[in-house]
Amino acid sequence: MDISHVGNPFSSNQPDYQVFLSFRGLDTRRNFADFLYTSLSDVGICVFRDEEELEIGKEINPQLIQAIKQCKISIPVISRDYASSKSCLMELDQMVRRMDEKSLTIIPIFYYVDPSDVRHCRGPFQEALYEHQKRNRDGCFRNYWMSALRRIGDLAGHHLQEKSEKPLGDVMKRIVYEVEQKLKTRDLIVPKQLVGVDPHVQEMMARLEDDYRDGQAEIGDTCEKVLLIHGIPGVGKTVLAKCLYNKLNHLFDACSFLEKFQEEIRDHGIVSVQNRLISHLHKGNAQKFDCSDHALQHIQNRFRAMKVLLLLDDVKDHEQLSALVGELDWLGPGSTVIVTSQRNDVLKKIESAECFGIRTMQRDEALTLFCWHAFGTDSPPEKFKELASNIVAATDRLPLALKKVGEFLFRKSINVWTEKLIQLKEAPDKSVQEAFLKSYTTLDENEQNIFLDIACFFNGKDKRIPYYMWYDLQFYPTISILSLRAMSLVEIGEDKELRMGAILKTFGREIVKSENKKEPRQRSRLCNHREALDVLMGRKGTEKVEALGLDFAEGSEGNIIFECDQFVGLQNLRFLKLDQADIKGNFRDHFASLRWLDWRGCLTIMKDHLNLNLQNLVILDLSWSQVHKDWRGWNLLVEARNLKVLKLTCCVQLTATPKFPASMKLERLILEGCSELAVIDSSIGNLRKLVSLNMKGCSLLCELPNLGSMSDLKELVIDGTSISRISFPKGSMKILKFLSARNCENLIQVSNSIRYLESLKYLFLDGSKINTLPKSLGSLKELETLSLKNCQRLSDLPDEIRRLTSLKILNLADT
Repeated sequence: MDISHVGNPFSSNQPDYQVFLSFRGLDTRRNFADFLYTSLSDVGICVFRDEEELEIGKEINPQLIQAIKQCKISIPVISRDYASSKSCLMELDQMVRRMDEKSLTIIPIFYYVDPSDVRHCRGPFQEALYEHQKRNRDGCFRNYWMSALRRIGDLAGHHLQEKSEKPLGDVMKRIVYEVEQKLKTRDLIVPKQLVGVDPHVQEMMARLEDDYRDGQAEIGDTCEKVLLIHGIPGVGKTVLAKCLYNKLNHLFDACSFLEKFQEEIRDHGIVSVQNRLISHLHKGNAQKFDCSDHALQHIQNRFRAMKVLLLLDDVKDHEQLSALVGELDWLGPGSTVIVTSQRNDVLKKIESAECFGIRTMQRDEALTLFCWHAFGTDSPPEKFKELASNIVAATDRLPLALKKVGEFLFRKSINVWTEKLIQLKEAPDKSVQEAFLKSYTTLDENEQNIFLDIACFFNGKDKRIPYYMWYDLQFYPTISILSLRAMSLVEIGEDKELRMGAILKTFGREIVKSENKKEPRQRSRLCNHREALDVLMGRKGTEKVEALGLDFAEGSEGNIIFECDQFVGLQNLRFLKLDQADIKGNFRDHFASLRWLDWRGCLTIMKDHLNLNLQNLVILDLSWSQVHKDWRGWNLLVEARNLKVLKLTCCVQLTATPKFPASMKLERLILEGCSELAVIDSSIGNLRKLVSLNMKGCSLLCELPNLGSMSDLKELVIDGTSISRISFPKGSMKILKFLSARNCENLIQVSNSIRYLESLKYLFLDGSKINTLPKSLGSLKELETLSLKNCQRLSDLPDEIRRLTSLKILNLADT
């Protein structure tokens, strides 16, 4: 073909070409070839068009050969007179050679010619080859060219036919789509070593209702879709979102990836982000706006007909999303928005949004990922196996930590590995700390206090207990925990326990440690046994300390007796865990700020008269202590007018409860595991504020006390007691929601009075000796769970059970 030269296409200031376009100018230059060139260029593909780049000449220019070598795709437009051009045939021969080397993909376009004529060198192709041979006597070249034509004719391509009803624009879109897909021009960069990603991608595809087969995505319905990927920093949200984006992007008219969303808005403002989005969707050809409202109007008006894919990385709240796309109907049908965020509630205003939470990796996957970074293989050498496994555990299987620690340890000695493991147990890797710190600093003061309390003392504990202390301190725990959960910093388990990942727990403790690296007594919380003990033994207490915990299970000091002067200076102490330690002396001038005294396993209770200041105490835990019915300390509890929780778990010397004065505001009484407890004093009825009564494992307890006056009781647990009959007075416990009588081996009857429990939602009678259930059970319209596991004497269920309209779970296993 005729070609022209415009400078050196491979000079340093020229772009890297991706597609080589070969055509016969006389056939196609002014129509199809120009249209194809423009269409590819408009989507950002760099096309080498030889009629622009090379000088006229009979021999193929070395620069043209270099162009073919540089490009990943060649598109020969095989027209009727294509083979009449010696240059075109030379280009075609070079393309086939590169294709055979597996370094080039050829997408032929048969422009109003029959592919079989090309394949068999018939018609105009036979004539052209004959003319070349006759003019130049190039017999050997003729054989090469004939072979190249035959190879091209065998390839799958695009066949344009004169009588086709398909518009040329549609054909062009298919060609551009295929080129984009093969070049992966829209794909985002992801790590080479991806571990455990594909199952997540498949699940997210299912959430979006798109098909995912053989590694490829197929578009589903035409509704607009939004997917939120949320989790803690460093868990791999962005990588996973990019992988999903790469699977989907070829299905859309235009795509945009906006990374570090919050950071961009903070540093440059929302208009900058809006302009980036507009530029991406216009493929770079777009005006810039100075006003956010004008940018929004443009987005709303220009993209309604476009099916677009957006990936918005690290979104803080719904308002940021609205500032870009307003309502979803601003985008064309079938558009999809992928959002990553630490918060799980950023899309709460979009009912159709799908949420996908990411947790830390499975152990085997985490080890594999770590090994790729630490060794360059998927498994550790034998001498590093134990260390590698321990380090993976110390990182809590967080991908960011696995990557950074692995990269640091690459080609390091075992001594370095050992020291790094010790360091990780004390504090997360610096990169992880930096990521977590960004989230921590966005918390308000109450949220920070609760986060640190959980990290230091309450991980794994029933959330309902510390709530009482936090309420009293006006930390607003319901709101604060809601926010911490939304940010994936805290979870609530099935048994209402507070759960925090090991790496978050370590991070929280490091935050406290950073309050004063050298002086533990100047920190807000002392949860390290040695440091807490040193402060007390050295009488080093300061007003900075708000919480102090001893754990003699960790130490080897044996039983220790503390005197009152060792607590001087701790006037702001609100939580104290003594854990088996004894105290002596007059503490009337101490503990004025104390809200929670955790004094499990204490012996002083039996030896001395307690002289404590409990005026602000909210929670008292005397579990595993030697309290009994006549203990003198019961009178002291009368002074604890603010006491809400009394925990006496496994107090095996307690045979009967004391008298409970009417002035007590107790809300939770925990007698679990008091195996010698046989009598509940009738004064328990004075506890009108009681919300929860737990008598689990009180095996000598044969009958329920009169609970009729407990109008606030919501939870009653009598598992493992010797109670034989469950009965309730009329009008009692109208708001009781949870009744558990598991493994009550003497229980033979549940009376008709159960109908009075009109708010009951959960009823557990597993392992009892009942042989029938009362018909009145059908009156429990709120009942959601009825568990009758291993009730082997139960012969049938009353027909009235059909009236349980709210019932979701009926468990009859082994019954």
